[in-house]
Amino acid sequence: MNITFDPLWDERGELRRGCTVGEALTWLTNCGSHSAGETVYINGELYKIGRLLYGPDRPAVADKPIARVCDGYYHRLTFRV
Repeated sequence: MNITFDPLWDERGELRRGCTVGEALTWLTNCGSHSAGETVYINGELYKIGRLLYGPDRPAVADKPIARVCDGYYHRLTFRV
């Protein structure tokens, strides 16, 4: 994956429509801003990033497009899908 292309934000700083949770988290882990061991909130539920990206029991929410980035407070990711 090309880390210079940001799948989450466009050139105007707006959320890209259609970017999935998995695409955003893959990009964030590849560029080093987050790791697979960290947690992310999606629709109020807590998930490990690694669980969303890897393994046979990946939750379906990983493939859903992000509707809103709710919070980046204290480096915590919070999405609505």
